[in-house]
Amino acid sequence: MTRWTLVAATAVLVGAGLWHLPATAQHAATAAADSGHTTGAAAAERVTVARPQPAAPQLITFDEYRDFRLRIIAERQAELAQALAAPGVGAAERADLEGRKAYYDRLAAMPAEARDRLFRLRFDEIDTNHDGLIDEAERAAWRIRQREHYRQVAAARLASRSAQPSSNPEPPVAGSALAQGQP
Repeated sequence: MTRWTLVAATAVLVGAGLWHLPATAQHAATAAADSGHTTGAAAAERVTVARPQPAAPQLITFDEYRDFRLRIIAERQAELAQALAAPGVGAAERADLEGRKAYYDRLAAMPAEARDRLFRLRFDEIDTNHDGLIDEAERAAWRIRQREHYRQVAAARLASRSAQPSSNPEPPVAGSALAQGQP
């Protein structure tokens, strides 16, 4: 049995080595092209490797933004409907899911002109230089702003939950005056 284990392990190692050969060869060719030196198989023939061009900045037009928002609305509606249909959803979670689904349902049911006005307002808020395109810097600034907004919303929600009296108070700690029956 150990002989077969040894054979299997050898086969796996050989397979892994062969699997990585193309990546190793590509790395060697890239390194040779970068340094101007040729080694190994590249010594016989000069290998030129095309370097990837830096990606052009992705600019988002209003039409692309609107299409993105419409796709997200449809996806969220489906996700929330699925979550609501799942068994074992608690009352508080169900209320939260229903509220979020109602928001997306309202957006989806809006006439296109009214929905486009809302999308245009948000687009203009993101497009700080008002050139009609959202660039990488504007997207990054908007993400930071949104993260901060939702962090504050979560903190306020947590504070309001902790400020509400609990409907199921904890039992008194042993040795305390309440546990001994003293007021």
